Parts: sequence; structure tokens; C-alpha cells
Amino acid sequence: TMGGIVTTTPKLIAIHIPPAFEIVTQSGHHLILRTARQMSIAERGHALMELEKTLRASFNDQLEVFLEPMGDTNALRVRLRGVRVQ
Repeated sequence: TMGGIVTTTPKLIAIHIPPAFEIVTQSGHHLILRTARQMSIAERGHALMELEKTLRASFNDQLEVFLEPMGDTNALRVRLRGVRVQ
């Protein structure tokens, strides 16, 4: 690493990513992932924390792992967005 920035190639980091996740992007010391399969909130949280701990130990102690933000997938809320009740 140089100055807290991850200089490891994405391919090298990618081999440490479990099949439950996919890399969306890597920028500086931020790694953004998405889930590749359905996971409970508890399972996902534990897996992300363990992955971050492993990657920090292997590459850079400043590396931060984030999950890609998801939009609202609730069909009712999406349909009612902007509807006013009088």
C-alpha cells in the first residue's frame, strides 16, 4: 500500500471474495460489493465483517468494504410514491 491507498490489483482482491458477493467497484481504500444470492440480514452483516477483516489483514488495514445501496423494491411504495391522500 502507498499512503493508505489500496495498490493491490482488483484481480488479487477478487480471489478473496466469496461466491456470495460480487465486486461492483474498487476506488482507493473503498471496495463496494453486491450480494450474488439471497442472504438474511444477519448472515450478510456477519459475512461482510469477516470479509473486511480478512482483506484488511491481507492488503490494507484502512480498506473499507461497503454493500451496494439498493433502491426501494417494495412495489406498493414505488407505485404510491407521489400520491397524496386528501
